[in-house]
Amino acid sequence: MDLSDTIHALGGLLGEVLTEQESAEIFELEERIRQAAKARRTGEPGAEQFLLREVANLDYNAARAVAAAFTIYFDLVNLAEEAYRAASLRQREAERFPEPVGESIADAVQQLKQRGVSPDQLQTVLKDFCIELVLTAHPTEARRRTILSKLQRIARLINSLQSLDLLPRERLEHQFSLKAEITSLWLTERARTTRPSVTDEVRIGLYFVDEVFWSLFTRMYTELDAALKQYYPGVKCTSTWLRLASWIGGDRDGNPNVTAAVTAETLRLHRGLAVEHYRSEMQTLARRYSISSRRIPAPPELQAWLSTRYPLPPHAAYLERRYTNEPFRLALSLLSADLEMASRDDMTGRLMDHRAQSPMARAEDFAIPLEIISQALPPILAQEKLRETRWQLASFGLHTARLDLREDSGQIMSTLLETLRGLGLEVGNIDERQGIPSHVLVELLSQPTPQMAANPGITRETAETWALFHLIGRVKSIYGPDLLGPFIVSMTRSPADILGVLLMARWSGCAEGMGIVPLFETLDDLAAAPHILEELFSLPVYQKHLVSCGNEQMVMIGYSDSNKDGGYLAANWSLYQAQENIARVCRQAGVRLTLFHGRGGTVARGGGPANRAILAQPPGTIGGRFRVTEQGETIAGRYSNPILARRHLEQIISATLLASFPKEIHVPETWRQLMNQMSQVACQAYRGLVYETPGFMDFWYAATPIEEISRLYIGSRPPARGGGSGSGIRKIRAIPWVFSWMQSRFNLPGWYGLGSALTENGSFGELREMYQRWPFFRTLLDNAEMSLLKADLGIAEIYAELVPDETLRATIFERIREEYRLSLEAILKISGHRELMDSDPVIQRSVRLRNPYVDPLNFIQVEMLRRLRQLEDAEGAEAQAYRDVIVLTINGIAAGLRNTG
Repeated sequence: MDLSDTIHALGGLLGEVLTEQESAEIFELEERIRQAAKARRTGEPGAEQFLLREVANLDYNAARAVAAAFTIYFDLVNLAEEAYRAASLRQREAERFPEPVGESIADAVQQLKQRGVSPDQLQTVLKDFCIELVLTAHPTEARRRTILSKLQRIARLINSLQSLDLLPRERLEHQFSLKAEITSLWLTERARTTRPSVTDEVRIGLYFVDEVFWSLFTRMYTELDAALKQYYPGVKCTSTWLRLASWIGGDRDGNPNVTAAVTAETLRLHRGLAVEHYRSEMQTLARRYSISSRRIPAPPELQAWLSTRYPLPPHAAYLERRYTNEPFRLALSLLSADLEMASRDDMTGRLMDHRAQSPMARAEDFAIPLEIISQALPPILAQEKLRETRWQLASFGLHTARLDLREDSGQIMSTLLETLRGLGLEVGNIDERQGIPSHVLVELLSQPTPQMAANPGITRETAETWALFHLIGRVKSIYGPDLLGPFIVSMTRSPADILGVLLMARWSGCAEGMGIVPLFETLDDLAAAPHILEELFSLPVYQKHLVSCGNEQMVMIGYSDSNKDGGYLAANWSLYQAQENIARVCRQAGVRLTLFHGRGGTVARGGGPANRAILAQPPGTIGGRFRVTEQGETIAGRYSNPILARRHLEQIISATLLASFPKEIHVPETWRQLMNQMSQVACQAYRGLVYETPGFMDFWYAATPIEEISRLYIGSRPPARGGGSGSGIRKIRAIPWVFSWMQSRFNLPGWYGLGSALTENGSFGELREMYQRWPFFRTLLDNAEMSLLKADLGIAEIYAELVPDETLRATIFERIREEYRLSLEAILKISGHRELMDSDPVIQRSVRLRNPYVDPLNFIQVEMLRRLRQLEDAEGAEAQAYRDVIVLTINGIAAGLRNTG
């Protein structure tokens, strides 16, 4: 069954469910609206007016049912497309065998061989090779966990129906089950009734670890190992090069719900998943390696390890009697028993009770005996299941994912100021708006640690910040350093922001080896980044700290806030230059750099094809080390299907390998000057609209569903910094900002300002050459093409009609329309395309086929917004009914466009 047949069949089942669970009349109404939307897209006269009338006549129940129908339709279409892509990938791999598939790990290693990269050169990079995915709970996943689970079951049924081996009876059974699951999905509330807690978000992240990442990571290790054996015999990658980290439960920036107690509970959940996973793995291995000591005697090293276990504790004594002649099985069973005991550890209580000091089991306690067993077994056994477990233990340890910690620089400074006053330390006159000067912090770092209370601080915020640092110290002393990732400092604007964290860590006894990561987010901060790092690296106190960190420095760059600050083009150019300059400063200081990319799902937030983005980075900034966030809905979108998850991660690894040996790309100074000029023009155009146009805030609030998005229970973190809804665009977080423009089909953050910049000099010859020869510029425009294609100013104009001030509406919308026209025309002239996304006809066709089904959701959303805003009682039952429908449309539009924030 091809893709169109699958979608047709799923649509038929959905139609049956709609008729059975609602009525035939509702089904006929949905069909009229669908046909009218398709007719509107083909330009049929009167179709738009007919569609508007049909939507305007919908009562609550009809609006809910029709919105739900289109929303679930996109859920099913997305699953069908994923199944088709997965099948196509498998077919392509089979057809090319034994040659590697493009953009795979083997393909990258083969390319390096063809480029003339020597074994020594590759070995040097692989020595410190490291790729780390960082899961975040950024609130862009608009679907409940319950909905995700149902979609997973539907996906499995769709995959089963693709099988050619099904008997007619089995096919009918699968179709019945599929219809039952769609019916259950129809009858399930899509919106959360309460805001998820932080630990709810932690469990969602761990769900993907358990379902996907355990097996996915071992597959990647196997593929790199095989590729090296084929193309570079003798070259080995022995490091733990693929890792998982998380912000969920450790990201305090703007989220008062993340406390030290919540972070301790997060670590418990992380460890609990790992312990249970390895306990089961050890049991499986014990059953598998039931090898008689008469065939393979226990090696001396294993005998020595076993001897250290005697006398066996009561919970494990029976194992010696049972497996007397099976030493490998005995050893693995003992490890399983150890993990059983570890699962009973009250980790949260242990971390929050400063008196408990018992050392606990660590990953090396299990890695050593597994290594001994591996060396003793025949290679065919050692390289099978046991090798996978050892790789998992190396990547995930007993902690599952390293937990990053993040706090705003302002909170660190206010905590220190309050503490210094409480200690009575003389630090001179300090301007609280500027924070504590670097020289004062350097002086404090050179002095002995002062005597402080167990829980210092007068205000709750200060006490809570100190509680975090005390927790870090306890985690390290009891469980070791592997559980924690770096400490990220949001809004880093001076060396003092980093030194402040170092001082708090020093006074809490947890500074040794703590990676302190500056996060540069705005255009000004990105420009200042190299100077801040230069000053830091020049300070003896920080040099000494870097030695404890292996002379490594991680630096994070933010794609979301830089875009909201200066627009698409200026943000991307600032990020490119910042990376070049940061890498230069680190090279000059002899510091090994890892750039941490804070990317989101949409183009406006650094999204787009990950492999192309990596290959478009400035040469010399990767160096075999790549760290990136996987945010919100991108986790489910990229990793729900195992085959597509493997493909996505393969592309990241492949691109990182290739980017570590960049091709020589000469970027003439004239191109840089042109980029500087265009960036300035684009930034002026963007800021002129967003920050300098009177009434723009009112336009945004009226012409988008931002108020309704802010009410959604899609994350534990408030939508605005400082809590509440905020009072100004700078206070609103980038995620709801992008989300609202995507829903209303403006998609403004992904392209605005580009047209003015590209048409500034009136000549496209040099820009065409840049597009052909410079990967950065090509990726910049290709991603903007996607944003422009998903935008629809015809639909956006309907949203603009919600703006009550007619003059404001006309003025701002016309500026947006003109900038869109300029951007569209310029990109097509430079790329040589006749239409947007000609370079990717599959995506182009998918967007065009989806549009007639997304449009009704937009029309219904606008109608519900209009009714809601006309009510006198904005919190009554009628208002809530309209909001229920709006939530459905938000889900549906996000699914149809395959983007939220």
